[in-house]
Amino acid sequence: MGAFVFLGGLIAIGLAIVDHLHRLSLPIGFVYSPLFWFGYVAILTTATVVKFVRQQQVLVIERLGRYNRTLTAGVNIVWPIVERVAYVFDLREQVMDVPAQDAITKDNATVTIDGILYYKIVHARDAAYGAQDIRRAIINLAQTTMRSAIGSMELDKTFEQRAEINDKVVKAVAEAAQSWGAQVTRYEIKDIKMPRSLLESMERQMKAERDKRAVVLESEGVKQSQINRADGERQAAILRSEGEQQAAINVAEGQAEAIRLVRDQIKQDGGCEAVQLEVAKSALEQYGKLAKQGNSLIIMGDNADPSGWLAKAMAVLKTAGTSPSPSSPSPVPPWQIRERGQDGRDH
Repeated sequence: MGAFVFLGGLIAIGLAIVDHLHRLSLPIGFVYSPLFWFGYVAILTTATVVKFVRQQQVLVIERLGRYNRTLTAGVNIVWPIVERVAYVFDLREQVMDVPAQDAITKDNATVTIDGILYYKIVHARDAAYGAQDIRRAIINLAQTTMRSAIGSMELDKTFEQRAEINDKVVKAVAEAAQSWGAQVTRYEIKDIKMPRSLLESMERQMKAERDKRAVVLESEGVKQSQINRADGERQAAILRSEGEQQAAINVAEGQAEAIRLVRDQIKQDGGCEAVQLEVAKSALEQYGKLAKQGNSLIIMGDNADPSGWLAKAMAVLKTAGTSPSPSSPSPVPPWQIRERGQDGRDH
């Protein structure tokens, strides 16, 4: 503001000189008034002395070449001639690019890394007199710290441990920036570039790893399939055996129940006659079946009379009802079946 007021005074003096030399009769009579120059001096003094400082901005004031004070946001007074504004700082967080640089990893691989660094001024006096160029100092320190961090890691770790590299850079730069009146808030790696040959080698390695995992997964799938199939067959066999066991039990229980019912019916009135009828029907059916077979000959013996073998069959039933001892003789069959061989003889 003071510069504009001073420039206005110079213009007024120049117009007055031109008008006086060339007799132009310009309407600038106020220039010759002492009141005008008194007011001009007052305005120039005010514009030079009063400083308006914006929010999040500070001014470093030097008096006779030495640090005097720091002006903050608002209206401030700076005495002309003896005081001057030496430095102006912005207190907001600032971002700056860290140029790309080459670094060598622990396994002798060359990579190119660039990043972004965030910082802000917290002490204006230290920032003004702590370093000649604070931005350049922070960038150089960030680059050297990043090279050191990359040199202590293998190539694969540089991609996996980016956060660790960022933390190392922030910690190292923050410690040094304290004496410069700055605070480093964070650092982020933007990109990691590698030579083409190294990229091709890594691609082949990754493809081999993927093929290996695919083979392992396929073998595990086949193994699990065989295990599941064997387990299914085992369970099916167990279920079949249990089913057959239960079926046999059911048949045995049914036969036992049938025998019990037959025994109870025989003991009732007319039971024996009914049994004789059933035995006769069964015998006739067996005779019919034997007669249909071509290699068998039915010969009627002494017991061929139906009344005779019916009586013996009933005797067997009665004997079974009285629980005979194991030494009791077996009943004689009501008929005799003899096989005829190819020589025409009976066997």
